[in-house]
Amino acid sequence: MEMGRVAMKTVIAILAALACASCGGGSSGSVSDPPASASAAPPPSTTSPPTPTTPPPSSGTPSADPPFYKIVEIPRLATTGSVTANGVNDQGIVVGAQETTASPRAWMYQQSSGALDELTFDPSEMGAYANGISNSGMIAGAEIPAGGAPEPGYWTVTGGSELLTGQYQSFAQAAAANDSGTIIGNYGQSGTLSGLPLVWTAPGYAQTTLPGLECDQCTRLDATASAINDAGLIVGSSNYTAGMHAVEWQNGAITDLGGLQGATYSAAYSANNSGEIVGGSRVDQSSGAPTHAFLYSQGAMTDLGTLAGDSSSSANSINDSGRIVGVSQTDTTSRAFLYENGEMYDLNTLIDPTSPLAGQVSLQEAIAINTNGWIVVDGTDSNDPGWTRAFLLIPSP
Repeated sequence: MEMGRVAMKTVIAILAALACASCGGGSSGSVSDPPASASAAPPPSTTSPPTPTTPPPSSGTPSADPPFYKIVEIPRLATTGSVTANGVNDQGIVVGAQETTASPRAWMYQQSSGALDELTFDPSEMGAYANGISNSGMIAGAEIPAGGAPEPGYWTVTGGSELLTGQYQSFAQAAAANDSGTIIGNYGQSGTLSGLPLVWTAPGYAQTTLPGLECDQCTRLDATASAINDAGLIVGSSNYTAGMHAVEWQNGAITDLGGLQGATYSAAYSANNSGEIVGGSRVDQSSGAPTHAFLYSQGAMTDLGTLAGDSSSSANSINDSGRIVGVSQTDTTSRAFLYENGEMYDLNTLIDPTSPLAGQVSLQEAIAINTNGWIVVDGTDSNDPGWTRAFLLIPSP
């Protein structure tokens, strides 16, 4: 199972401005990147979404038709403030963060009991982030100490916690973990144009770094690790001479995954246990080309398109059955999608009409999907205007 989308766009923004000024053509701004306060999505579309010319391969066999979903709104730690989800595991445990006027607060929600717990490292900390969760119950994140610079760490669902030390401790966050206990993260000091992927390996959690692509014209390393699967495959992005590309790391060695139609900008956000990778890429080499969600499998990158009427998209997560979730958008609206069997579906149209929240919520970005098909989504609730809210979608029987 993919180990949590990690809200990499948020993590990247926190750690560093990920753009290599001396690299031509690469711009992180071209990847679908809606703000948390994006305007509400339009009414569910009644137009069937387009089918890609060549449906991508899948490691699983999803059902012929997508299910309807019951929807659960994840509660807040505080009475006001936006809530965003960052990951879900196969036990239905969701992690994320709530923004407050003072600082972000990390949380863990357990669907089995309905319990919402705050995650902290130290009572004196300013705040914390929970960025991803493994099936073994390891939650990757960061503490914001009194000094203000994030420091990486992890919690366990049973109550343990530990800060991760190393050469790159301040200005770093843990992003994701796999079931073997390997943790990945990123370092990026505020005010610089660099990013450095980090790995902590159990049981001692010694810190190592990952290489970027060779970039003869770049003066700074700009690379980001986004997700790790149970085989230790790590995916993310790295700058290179012409821009920035989606990459994978296996046993410390980096491979360039390229871009759609030779595009010079792409980024990978998730990988399942079959090695299928998803993310976002410009659709061609032109600097103004839109970004589309992609699936990379067996050495080929496939354009997944967008929902009908939208201009761009990005894939955030893929599970072991090959189901993909993400966001499709215009300049002003965002819609969460599910992609399976060669078709992209607006998740707003798949809410079970018997769900109490049906007709009340707008699902704007699907963040992660677990092996059971449970999806965590960020969106809005018309009964709580002005805030982003996190939702858990559970397939109806």
